[in-house]
Amino acid sequence: MLCGVYNCAGGPARGLDVRNRLPRPGDGFEFARGPLVIAGDTSVTFGEVDGISCILEGKLHGAGNLARELALPTSTDARLIALAYQRLGAAALSRLRGRFSVVLWDEIRQQGLLSCDLLGMKSIFSWRGAGSLVFASELRDLLPVLPSTPGPDPTAITMWLGGKVCPIGHSLFEGVSRLGPGELIDLADHAVSTRSYWQPRYAGTMKAPRGDLAEGLREQLQRSTANRLSPEATGVVLSGGLDSSIVAALASRAVPSGASVRSYSAIFPGADYDESGKVNELTSALEIESAIFQIDPQGTLALAADYTKRSAMPLSGAAALVDILVLAQAAKDGCEVVLDGQTGDEVLGYSPFLVADRLSRGRLLAALSLTDRWPLGHPPTREQKLWFLKQCGVKGAAPYRLGQFVRSRHDWETLGPRWLLPSLRRRFVELDDMWSWKVGAAGPRWWRYLAATLVYGPHWEHRIDYLRHRAAAAGVVNESPLYDPDVIDYCLKLPPELAFDSDNLSRPLAREAMRGIIPDAVRMQREKAIFTPFCFDAITGADSAGIERLLTAPDAELAAYLDMEWMRQFLRTGRPESPSESRTWGSLVWRMAASEIWLRSLADPGFPDEMLTWPEIAGTSIRRSAASALAV
Repeated sequence: MLCGVYNCAGGPARGLDVRNRLPRPGDGFEFARGPLVIAGDTSVTFGEVDGISCILEGKLHGAGNLARELALPTSTDARLIALAYQRLGAAALSRLRGRFSVVLWDEIRQQGLLSCDLLGMKSIFSWRGAGSLVFASELRDLLPVLPSTPGPDPTAITMWLGGKVCPIGHSLFEGVSRLGPGELIDLADHAVSTRSYWQPRYAGTMKAPRGDLAEGLREQLQRSTANRLSPEATGVVLSGGLDSSIVAALASRAVPSGASVRSYSAIFPGADYDESGKVNELTSALEIESAIFQIDPQGTLALAADYTKRSAMPLSGAAALVDILVLAQAAKDGCEVVLDGQTGDEVLGYSPFLVADRLSRGRLLAALSLTDRWPLGHPPTREQKLWFLKQCGVKGAAPYRLGQFVRSRHDWETLGPRWLLPSLRRRFVELDDMWSWKVGAAGPRWWRYLAATLVYGPHWEHRIDYLRHRAAAAGVVNESPLYDPDVIDYCLKLPPELAFDSDNLSRPLAREAMRGIIPDAVRMQREKAIFTPFCFDAITGADSAGIERLLTAPDAELAAYLDMEWMRQFLRTGRPESPSESRTWGSLVWRMAASEIWLRSLADPGFPDEMLTWPEIAGTSIRRSAASALAV
C-alpha cells in the first residue's frame, strides 16, 4: 500500500485535513518532506541519494542490467531508481522495467513526480481538491482518505454499462483519475500536471528471415518469463490454450536452481470447453507438477460481492470464477508468484488493418490475398471475406474526419444500446469511437491499430486491475509475461504480413517460435476454449435467483442509468434456448448484476456483506481432481 498527499497551495502537507486521514500501518513508515507526505506498509521500500528520495511499491525486473547500462553501483531497487533519476531525470522512467508504483522527490529543487511501470501493471490513482492532490496505488486505499466517496464518473459508467471501453485516464469514480501506460504526474512549484513520458513510436519493420524472427520472438518471451519467476515457488494458471502453454513451457525452461514451477488448471469433464487432454499432454512433456481442479458453475455473485468489497470495482466477467479459484489454490500451495497467458490475443495477434494499407496503395490483389489468409482458425467464407474487405479495408483506409462526418449524419436514436436511458445513450453514441486509433500516432494504419491494441487494449476493460486484484486477494503476485514492454516493442517491429497464415492459423510466428518446445497437439491447435456455456449454466442455474433478486429490486441503483423495464423483460424473456447462443445475453446480464453490486456498495458500503447473507446467494465449489500430479 502506498498512499499520500501533495499540498498544491504551498506549505507543508502535514497541515492539511486530508493528512489526518492517511492510513497509519503499525509496521509501515511515513515519509514527510515539505508539501509531500506518504504513508506506506511493508510492501513499500525507500531509497535516498543526495537529497533525492524514492518511495517504491513493487519491484524492478533486470535491475542488474539497468545498473550496468547506466554505470551505476548495484543497490536496492529504490536506491537504483533514485540514482537513475539523479542521472537522467524523468527520462529514467523509460529505462525501467518491472511492476511498480513510484514517487520521486528532490528535496533541494522541491519537485518530484508520481509514476508507475511503463505499461501500468501497477498504477497511481489520484484526486484533486481543496488545494491538494491525494494519490494511492489502489482505489481501495485512496477512497477512505477523500472527504467523501465520489459518485460514479458519468463518462466511465456510461461506457461500462454500454459494454464498451473505459477511457484511458478515467476510473469509474467521478474526479478520480488513473495513470495510463507511459504517464507521470509532475509535482513542481506547488502545482501538478499529467504528461506522457513514453509512448510507442513507429520505427519501421525488421528485415530478416522468418526463422530468425521466430527465434528472436522466442528469446524475448523467454527473457520476459524468466524475469518474473519466483526464486522459491511459481505457479502458472494453465488453461490448455496456446498463450498459457507458451508461458508454462518457458517458465519450466528458466526455473532457478532450487525453485519450483507448477501448473494449476480447471477441467470440465464431458464439456466441449474441457481442455484436460491438452493440459495433461503439455505438463507431461514439460515434466512439471500439475494441480487439476473441478469447479462447479455457481458462486459468481458471491465472488463479485467479495471482489467489489476488496477492490472497490465491479467484477468484469462471470468466467473470472474459474481463474480466481484456481489462483487461490496456487497460493494455498505456497506459490509466491503466479504467471498467466493474459494479453496473448493482443500481443501475439495481428492487425486486420494491413488490408487498408494495401488498398490505399492501390494493391488490390495483395489486399485480396490477405482476406484468404485471415487468421480465423478456418478458411473464411465469401461473406466473411467481403465483410473483412469492407470493414477493415475500405473503412479502415478512409480518413478519420470523413468517418466522423458520416457518423454525425446518423440519427443517434437508432444507435447505441437500447437499455441505456436516452440522455446516456446519446452520450454513449458520441463517445463510442472504434476508429480513435487512426489519430494521435504516426505510422501505417496497421501499426497504429496494433500499437493501440497491444499497449492500451488490456486497460480498456480494466483487465490489468482485475489481474492485480485477484492476486492480491490470494496474497500472491500476479505476473503476465506476454504483456511486457520489450516483447511488445519486438512485436511492433515484425513485418505485419507474417501474422497472416495460409492455413488461417492465429499467431503463426509464435507457434513457429515454440516448435520443439510445446507438443504439436497443443502448439497447432485451432480452437480456443470458450467458457460461455459455463457462465450460462451459472447465471441461469445456481446463481439465477440471486441475479433476479438483485436486478428486480424496486430500489435498484441501475434505475438512474437504465430502462429497467426493458432490462427486466430482457432478463426474463430474452434468455436464449442454448448456451451456444448466450454470449450477448449472458455478458449483458452479468455486466448489469456486477454494476448493481458496485453501485449499491457506493450507497451502502456494507451491502456486499449483507448480500452474502441472502439465501439466494450460492457459494463457490472447487475440488482437487485425482488426476493432479501435486499432492493435496
